[in-house]
Amino acid sequence: MKKILLVCVTSQNVITFRKSLIKALQGNGYSVSVIAFDRDYEEEIIALGVDFYCIEDSNRSLNPLRILTLKSRYKKLILKIAPDTVFTFMLKPNIFGVLAARSAGVRNIFSMVEGAGDVFVNDSLKWKAIRAVVSFLYRVSFKHARRVFFLNTDDIEEFTQRKLLPKEKCELIHGIGVDLEHFAERPVTNHRSFLMVARMIRTKGTLDYCECARRVKKVYPDAEFNYLGGEGNITVKDIREYIDDGSINYLGTSKDVRPFLDKCTFLVLPSYREGCPVSVMEAESVGRGILTTKTPGCKDTVDEGYNGFLVECHDVDSMVERCIFVIEHPDKADEMGVNSRHFAEEHFNQHLINEQIISVLEK
Repeated sequence: MKKILLVCVTSQNVITFRKSLIKALQGNGYSVSVIAFDRDYEEEIIALGVDFYCIEDSNRSLNPLRILTLKSRYKKLILKIAPDTVFTFMLKPNIFGVLAARSAGVRNIFSMVEGAGDVFVNDSLKWKAIRAVVSFLYRVSFKHARRVFFLNTDDIEEFTQRKLLPKEKCELIHGIGVDLEHFAERPVTNHRSFLMVARMIRTKGTLDYCECARRVKKVYPDAEFNYLGGEGNITVKDIREYIDDGSINYLGTSKDVRPFLDKCTFLVLPSYREGCPVSVMEAESVGRGILTTKTPGCKDTVDEGYNGFLVECHDVDSMVERCIFVIEHPDKADEMGVNSRHFAEEHFNQHLINEQIISVLEK
Protein backbone atom coordinates (compact mmCIF):
# COMPACT_ATOMS: atom_id res chain seq x y z
CA MET A 1 0.00 0.00 0.00
CA LYS A 2 1.25 3.50 -0.87
CA LYS A 3 2.02 5.63 2.18
CA ILE A 4 1.44 9.38 2.14
CA LEU A 5 2.10 11.89 4.92
CA LEU A 6 0.15 15.15 5.06
CA VAL A 7 2.06 17.83 6.99
CA CYS A 8 -0.51 20.36 8.18
CA VAL A 9 -0.85 23.18 10.70
CA THR A 10 -3.80 22.82 13.11
CA SER A 11 -5.74 19.62 13.65
CA GLN A 12 -8.91 21.63 13.00
CA ASN A 13 -7.48 22.51 9.61
CA VAL A 14 -7.17 18.79 8.89
CA ILE A 15 -10.82 18.11 9.73
CA THR A 16 -12.14 21.24 8.04
CA PHE A 17 -10.05 21.35 4.86
CA ARG A 18 -8.33 17.95 4.33
CA LYS A 19 -11.06 15.45 5.19
CA SER A 20 -12.31 15.09 1.64
CA LEU A 21 -8.80 14.75 0.22
CA ILE A 22 -7.95 12.13 2.85
CA LYS A 23 -10.98 10.04 1.85
CA ALA A 24 -10.09 10.41 -1.83
CA LEU A 25 -6.51 9.29 -1.15
CA GLN A 26 -7.72 6.30 0.84
CA GLY A 27 -10.09 5.42 -2.00
CA ASN A 28 -7.09 5.40 -4.32
CA GLY A 29 -5.14 2.93 -2.22
CA TYR A 30 -3.15 5.23 0.04
CA SER A 31 -2.40 4.74 3.72
CA VAL A 32 -2.58 8.26 5.18
CA SER A 33 -0.65 9.78 8.08
CA VAL A 34 -0.96 13.34 9.37
CA ILE A 35 1.27 15.68 11.36
CA ALA A 36 -0.34 18.73 13.01
CA PHE A 37 0.68 21.35 15.57
CA ASP A 38 -1.96 20.39 18.18
CA ARG A 39 -4.14 17.49 19.38
CA ASP A 40 -7.50 19.31 19.54
CA TYR A 41 -9.13 17.11 16.89
CA GLU A 42 -6.93 14.04 17.30
CA GLU A 43 -9.85 11.64 17.91
CA GLU A 44 -11.77 12.86 14.87
CA ILE A 45 -8.68 12.46 12.67
CA ILE A 46 -7.93 8.95 13.95
CA ALA A 47 -11.59 8.05 13.32
CA LEU A 48 -10.92 8.69 9.62
CA GLY A 49 -8.49 5.78 9.64
CA VAL A 50 -5.48 8.09 9.73
CA ASP A 51 -2.28 7.73 11.76
CA PHE A 52 -1.96 10.97 13.72
CA TYR A 53 1.23 12.63 15.00
CA CYS A 54 1.69 15.94 16.81
CA ILE A 55 4.53 18.45 16.88
CA GLU A 56 3.52 21.22 19.27
CA ASP A 57 3.92 24.53 17.50
CA SER A 58 1.94 27.34 15.85
CA ASN A 59 1.96 28.44 12.22
CA ARG A 60 1.97 32.09 13.35
CA SER A 61 4.56 31.78 16.12
CA LEU A 62 7.90 33.51 15.51
CA ASN A 63 9.62 31.86 18.48
CA PRO A 64 13.19 31.49 17.12
CA LEU A 65 14.01 28.38 19.18
CA ARG A 66 10.96 26.49 17.91
CA ILE A 67 11.59 27.65 14.33
CA LEU A 68 15.23 26.54 14.42
CA THR A 69 14.33 23.08 15.75
CA LEU A 70 11.23 22.49 13.58
CA LYS A 71 13.07 20.82 10.71
CA SER A 72 14.75 18.32 13.04
CA ARG A 73 11.47 17.59 14.83
CA TYR A 74 9.77 16.96 11.49
CA LYS A 75 12.63 14.77 10.27
CA LYS A 76 12.49 12.57 13.36
CA LEU A 77 8.81 11.82 12.74
CA ILE A 78 9.19 11.39 8.99
CA LEU A 79 11.90 8.79 9.52
CA LYS A 80 9.55 6.98 11.92
CA ILE A 81 6.56 7.11 9.55
CA ALA A 82 8.63 6.27 6.44
CA PRO A 83 6.17 7.62 3.84
CA ASP A 84 6.55 7.22 0.08
CA THR A 85 5.11 10.70 -0.46
CA VAL A 86 5.03 13.87 1.67
CA PHE A 87 2.43 16.58 0.97
CA THR A 88 2.78 19.85 2.89
CA PHE A 89 0.30 22.69 3.47
CA MET A 90 0.78 26.28 4.68
CA LEU A 91 3.93 28.25 5.39
CA LYS A 92 5.94 26.38 8.03
CA PRO A 93 5.20 22.89 6.68
CA ASN A 94 5.94 24.14 3.14
CA ILE A 95 9.39 25.24 4.28
CA PHE A 96 10.54 23.06 7.15
CA GLY A 97 8.39 20.03 6.31
CA VAL A 98 9.79 19.95 2.78
CA LEU A 99 13.39 20.37 3.96
CA ALA A 100 12.91 17.66 6.60
CA ALA A 101 11.35 15.26 4.08
CA ARG A 102 14.25 15.74 1.70
CA SER A 103 16.75 15.26 4.51
CA ALA A 104 14.92 12.06 5.50
CA GLY A 105 15.34 10.68 1.99
CA VAL A 106 11.82 11.21 0.64
CA ARG A 107 11.80 11.97 -3.09
CA ASN A 108 8.08 12.45 -3.77
CA ILE A 109 7.44 15.83 -2.12
CA PHE A 110 4.50 18.11 -2.94
CA SER A 111 3.28 21.38 -1.45
CA MET A 112 0.19 23.58 -1.57
CA VAL A 113 0.23 27.39 -1.30
CA GLU A 114 -3.25 28.42 -0.15
CA GLY A 115 -2.72 32.16 -0.52
CA ALA A 116 0.26 34.45 -0.21
CA GLY A 117 -0.85 35.48 3.29
CA ASP A 118 0.23 38.37 5.49
CA VAL A 119 3.85 37.92 4.44
CA PHE A 120 3.06 39.23 0.96
CA VAL A 121 0.22 41.61 1.88
CA ASN A 122 1.75 43.81 4.59
CA ASP A 123 4.42 46.37 3.67
CA SER A 124 5.71 47.65 7.01
CA LEU A 125 9.47 47.42 7.64
CA LYS A 126 8.89 44.45 9.94
CA TRP A 127 6.92 42.54 7.30
CA LYS A 128 9.37 43.43 4.54
CA ALA A 129 12.12 41.85 6.63
CA ILE A 130 10.01 38.77 7.30
CA ARG A 131 9.14 38.55 3.58
CA ALA A 132 12.83 38.57 2.64
CA VAL A 133 13.57 35.69 5.01
CA VAL A 134 10.48 33.70 4.00
CA SER A 135 11.22 34.21 0.30
CA PHE A 136 14.76 32.88 0.77
CA LEU A 137 13.44 29.82 2.64
CA TYR A 138 10.73 29.16 0.05
CA ARG A 139 13.37 29.34 -2.68
CA VAL A 140 15.48 26.73 -0.89
CA SER A 141 12.64 24.37 0.06
CA PHE A 142 10.76 24.42 -3.25
CA LYS A 143 13.89 23.17 -5.03
CA HIS A 144 12.99 19.81 -3.49
CA ALA A 145 9.25 19.81 -4.27
CA ARG A 146 8.17 17.98 -7.42
CA ARG A 147 5.08 20.17 -7.83
CA VAL A 148 3.52 23.04 -5.89
CA PHE A 149 -0.25 23.54 -6.04
CA PHE A 150 -1.63 27.09 -6.19
CA LEU A 151 -5.25 28.25 -5.92
CA ASN A 152 -5.06 31.26 -8.25
CA THR A 153 -2.93 32.60 -11.08
CA ASP A 154 -1.95 35.78 -9.19
CA ASP A 155 -0.09 33.75 -6.57
CA ILE A 156 1.68 31.76 -9.28
CA GLU A 157 2.74 35.05 -10.85
CA GLU A 158 3.88 36.43 -7.47
CA PHE A 159 5.98 33.38 -6.62
CA THR A 160 7.52 32.95 -10.07
CA GLN A 161 8.34 36.66 -10.50
CA ARG A 162 10.12 36.56 -7.14
CA LYS A 163 11.95 33.47 -8.45
CA LEU A 164 10.78 31.33 -5.55
CA LEU A 165 10.22 28.44 -7.97
CA PRO A 166 10.05 27.90 -11.75
CA LYS A 167 6.66 28.10 -13.47
CA GLU A 168 6.87 24.50 -14.69
CA LYS A 169 6.64 23.32 -11.07
CA CYS A 170 3.35 25.17 -10.50
CA GLU A 171 0.00 23.40 -10.67
CA LEU A 172 -3.22 25.47 -10.68
CA ILE A 173 -6.36 24.14 -9.03
CA HIS A 174 -9.67 25.96 -8.40
CA GLY A 175 -9.35 26.12 -4.62
CA ILE A 176 -9.64 23.03 -2.47
CA GLY A 177 -13.26 22.80 -3.63
CA VAL A 178 -16.52 22.23 -1.81
CA ASP A 179 -18.74 19.20 -1.21
CA LEU A 180 -21.73 20.15 -3.35
CA GLU A 181 -23.97 17.61 -1.63
CA HIS A 182 -23.05 18.58 1.91
CA PHE A 183 -23.52 22.25 1.03
CA ALA A 184 -26.80 21.69 -0.77
CA GLU A 185 -28.64 24.52 -2.47
CA ARG A 186 -31.17 26.24 -0.21
CA PRO A 187 -33.72 28.99 -0.98
CA VAL A 188 -33.16 32.49 0.41
CA THR A 189 -35.62 33.18 3.24
CA ASN A 190 -34.35 36.54 4.52
CA HIS A 191 -33.60 39.28 1.99
CA ARG A 192 -32.01 41.72 4.43
CA SER A 193 -29.38 39.55 6.04
CA PHE A 194 -25.63 39.63 5.36
CA LEU A 195 -22.95 37.32 6.71
CA MET A 196 -19.18 37.42 7.00
CA VAL A 197 -17.36 34.18 7.86
CA ALA A 198 -13.67 34.69 8.70
CA ARG A 199 -11.21 34.95 11.54
CA MET A 200 -11.04 38.50 12.86
CA ILE A 201 -7.98 39.61 10.93
CA ARG A 202 -7.33 43.10 9.64
CA THR A 203 -6.42 41.82 6.17
CA LYS A 204 -9.70 39.91 5.96
CA GLY A 205 -11.48 43.27 5.98
CA THR A 206 -13.16 42.76 9.34
CA LEU A 207 -13.30 46.48 10.17
CA ASP A 208 -14.45 47.37 6.64
CA TYR A 209 -17.39 45.00 7.08
CA CYS A 210 -18.28 46.52 10.44
CA GLU A 211 -18.20 50.05 9.06
CA CYS A 212 -20.29 49.00 6.05
CA ALA A 213 -22.88 47.49 8.39
CA ARG A 214 -23.13 50.68 10.44
CA ARG A 215 -23.74 52.82 7.34
CA VAL A 216 -26.29 50.48 5.75
CA LYS A 217 -28.28 50.23 8.98
CA LYS A 218 -28.64 54.01 9.03
CA VAL A 219 -30.69 53.60 5.84
CA TYR A 220 -32.28 50.22 6.60
CA PRO A 221 -32.34 49.71 10.39
CA ASP A 222 -33.87 46.23 10.01
CA ALA A 223 -30.94 44.94 7.94
CA GLU A 224 -28.85 42.23 9.65
CA PHE A 225 -25.07 41.98 9.53
CA ASN A 226 -23.81 38.80 11.17
CA TYR A 227 -20.20 37.88 11.87
CA LEU A 228 -19.05 34.28 12.36
CA GLY A 229 -15.43 33.63 13.26
CA GLY A 230 -12.88 33.56 16.06
CA GLU A 231 -10.54 36.30 17.20
CA GLY A 232 -7.27 36.98 15.42
CA ASN A 233 -5.23 40.18 15.40
CA ILE A 234 -8.61 41.86 15.86
CA THR A 235 -10.61 40.91 18.96
CA VAL A 236 -14.22 41.21 20.06
CA LYS A 237 -13.09 44.17 22.16
CA ASP A 238 -11.92 45.92 18.98
CA ILE A 239 -15.37 45.66 17.38
CA ARG A 240 -17.34 46.14 20.61
CA GLU A 241 -18.62 49.56 19.54
CA TYR A 242 -20.22 47.99 16.44
CA ILE A 243 -21.78 45.24 18.51
CA ASP A 244 -23.09 47.63 21.16
CA ASP A 245 -24.75 50.00 18.67
CA GLY A 246 -26.42 47.07 16.88
CA SER A 247 -24.42 47.31 13.66
CA ILE A 248 -23.02 43.78 14.03
CA ASN A 249 -24.36 40.56 15.50
CA TYR A 250 -21.33 38.58 16.62
CA LEU A 251 -22.10 34.85 16.43
CA GLY A 252 -18.87 33.40 17.82
CA THR A 253 -17.60 30.25 16.11
CA SER A 254 -19.25 27.10 14.83
CA LYS A 255 -18.24 23.72 13.42
CA ASP A 256 -21.13 23.92 10.93
CA VAL A 257 -21.62 27.10 8.92
CA ARG A 258 -24.65 25.85 6.98
CA PRO A 259 -27.39 27.06 9.36
CA PHE A 260 -25.92 30.56 9.18
CA LEU A 261 -25.67 30.49 5.39
CA ASP A 262 -29.31 29.39 5.25
CA LYS A 263 -30.40 32.59 6.99
CA CYS A 264 -28.42 35.08 4.90
CA THR A 265 -29.04 36.79 1.56
CA PHE A 266 -25.42 37.53 0.65
CA LEU A 267 -22.01 36.51 1.93
CA VAL A 268 -19.58 39.42 2.30
CA LEU A 269 -15.79 38.99 2.28
CA PRO A 270 -13.88 42.30 1.90
CA SER A 271 -10.50 40.55 2.09
CA TYR A 272 -7.22 42.12 0.97
CA ARG A 273 -5.96 38.84 -0.54
CA GLU A 274 -6.89 35.15 -0.52
CA GLY A 275 -5.86 31.87 -2.08
CA CYS A 276 -9.40 30.84 -2.95
CA PRO A 277 -11.71 31.53 0.01
CA VAL A 278 -13.52 28.47 1.34
CA SER A 279 -16.26 30.61 2.90
CA VAL A 280 -17.15 31.95 -0.55
CA MET A 281 -17.14 28.50 -2.18
CA GLU A 282 -19.44 27.14 0.53
CA ALA A 283 -21.82 30.10 0.26
CA GLU A 284 -21.98 29.73 -3.51
CA SER A 285 -22.73 26.03 -3.21
CA VAL A 286 -25.66 26.82 -0.89
CA GLY A 287 -26.87 29.39 -3.42
CA ARG A 288 -25.92 32.76 -2.00
CA GLY A 289 -24.74 35.85 -3.84
CA ILE A 290 -21.26 37.14 -3.03
CA LEU A 291 -19.85 40.59 -2.29
CA THR A 292 -16.06 40.51 -2.28
CA THR A 293 -13.02 42.42 -3.50
CA LYS A 294 -11.08 42.75 -6.76
CA THR A 295 -8.05 41.16 -5.13
CA PRO A 296 -6.10 37.96 -5.87
CA GLY A 297 -8.13 34.88 -4.99
CA CYS A 298 -11.36 36.77 -4.32
CA LYS A 299 -11.88 38.11 -7.84
CA ASP A 300 -11.80 34.56 -9.25
CA THR A 301 -14.93 33.59 -7.33
CA VAL A 302 -17.34 36.16 -8.78
CA ASP A 303 -18.55 36.99 -12.25
CA GLU A 304 -19.55 40.64 -11.77
CA GLY A 305 -23.31 41.07 -11.90
CA TYR A 306 -23.90 37.34 -12.47
CA ASN A 307 -23.42 35.82 -9.05
CA GLY A 308 -22.39 38.86 -7.04
CA PHE A 309 -20.33 42.03 -6.92
CA LEU A 310 -16.65 42.97 -6.82
CA VAL A 311 -15.44 46.17 -5.17
CA GLU A 312 -12.03 47.72 -4.69
CA CYS A 313 -10.17 46.82 -1.52
CA HIS A 314 -11.07 49.20 1.39
CA ASP A 315 -13.90 50.76 -0.65
CA VAL A 316 -16.57 50.83 2.06
CA ASP A 317 -18.71 53.29 0.07
CA SER A 318 -19.09 50.77 -2.77
CA MET A 319 -19.80 47.98 -0.28
CA VAL A 320 -22.63 50.06 1.18
CA GLU A 321 -24.08 50.74 -2.29
CA ARG A 322 -24.05 47.03 -3.20
CA CYS A 323 -25.65 45.97 0.09
CA ILE A 324 -28.42 48.52 -0.37
CA PHE A 325 -28.93 47.26 -3.94
CA VAL A 326 -29.35 43.71 -2.61
CA ILE A 327 -31.95 44.89 -0.07
CA GLU A 328 -33.87 46.91 -2.66
CA HIS A 329 -33.76 44.22 -5.38
CA PRO A 330 -34.64 40.89 -3.72
CA ASP A 331 -35.46 39.22 -7.05
CA LYS A 332 -32.00 40.06 -8.36
CA ALA A 333 -30.45 38.76 -5.14
CA ASP A 334 -32.33 35.46 -5.63
CA GLU A 335 -31.13 35.25 -9.22
CA MET A 336 -27.52 35.80 -8.19
CA GLY A 337 -27.88 33.09 -5.57
CA VAL A 338 -29.06 30.58 -8.18
CA ASN A 339 -26.19 31.62 -10.43
CA SER A 340 -23.74 31.13 -7.56
CA ARG A 341 -24.79 27.50 -7.30
CA HIS A 342 -24.14 27.06 -11.03
CA PHE A 343 -20.76 28.77 -10.60
CA ALA A 344 -19.82 26.41 -7.76
CA GLU A 345 -20.87 23.35 -9.75
CA GLU A 346 -18.74 24.46 -12.69
CA HIS A 347 -15.61 25.56 -10.82
CA PHE A 348 -15.49 24.18 -7.27
CA ASN A 349 -16.56 20.52 -7.38
CA GLN A 350 -14.38 19.04 -4.63
CA HIS A 351 -14.44 15.51 -6.05
CA LEU A 352 -13.06 16.67 -9.41
CA ILE A 353 -10.39 18.81 -7.73
CA ASN A 354 -9.29 15.87 -5.56
CA GLU A 355 -9.01 13.73 -8.68
CA GLN A 356 -6.80 16.39 -10.26
CA ILE A 357 -4.56 16.53 -7.17
CA ILE A 358 -4.17 12.75 -7.01
CA SER A 359 -3.39 12.53 -10.73
CA VAL A 360 -0.51 14.99 -10.20
CA LEU A 361 0.75 13.07 -7.16
CA GLU A 362 0.91 9.90 -9.27
CA LYS A 363 2.61 11.30 -12.38
